[in-house]
Amino acid sequence: MASVNSGRIDRPFESKPPADGGPAANAEPPATTPEPSGDTAAPEPAGDQAAVRIAELEQQAKETYERLLRVSADFENYRKRIEREKQEYVKFANERLLRDLLPIVDNLRRALRHAKESGDSPVLVAGVDLVLQEFLKVLERYGVTAIQSAGQMFDPTLHEALQMVEVEDKEPGSVIEELQSGYLLHGRVLRPALVTVSTAPEQTSPGVRLPEPEDE
Repeated sequence: MASVNSGRIDRPFESKPPADGGPAANAEPPATTPEPSGDTAAPEPAGDQAAVRIAELEQQAKETYERLLRVSADFENYRKRIEREKQEYVKFANERLLRDLLPIVDNLRRALRHAKESGDSPVLVAGVDLVLQEFLKVLERYGVTAIQSAGQMFDPTLHEALQMVEVEDKEPGSVIEELQSGYLLHGRVLRPALVTVSTAPEQTSPGVRLPEPEDE
């Protein structure tokens, strides 16, 4: 029920508008959506991202494959080298033993030569020769072969010169005598041959007299 006070009627529950005529004091401002700046890049489409990823994976696969090829080639070279070293070891494993047998062969040759020169029993000569031939067969079975020296040119890799002899009818540097046989083991020198090598005779001018020293 309205009451009368000083000639003004007060109405209950009536709100007064703000003095400045604006919105209500407790009203929230309207939300605003921020505008995108010009520097922000637009997101790539999903298809482009997949293509880039596929290219990266293909490059990684290519590099891995090339690295695998290099490792495989290195391993193959290593395997061949080990196999080659193994074969070399097997071929020359008995080198020291075979070298120690060579003096026995030398003594058998000397005994055979002496028996022939002294006119000993033919049975003895045949027996020594048989033993010598058996020794040579065993050496050949293990890859030992004799070096052919007589009549050949001197080769420092195969021969060892013990003396030099002047010979007119031989080419200088040729082997004229083999003093001790040399041998090869699978193509490698087991023992060099001891030889005598020819040299050219010293040249002199016939009919030329050397001046005699003057008396002081």
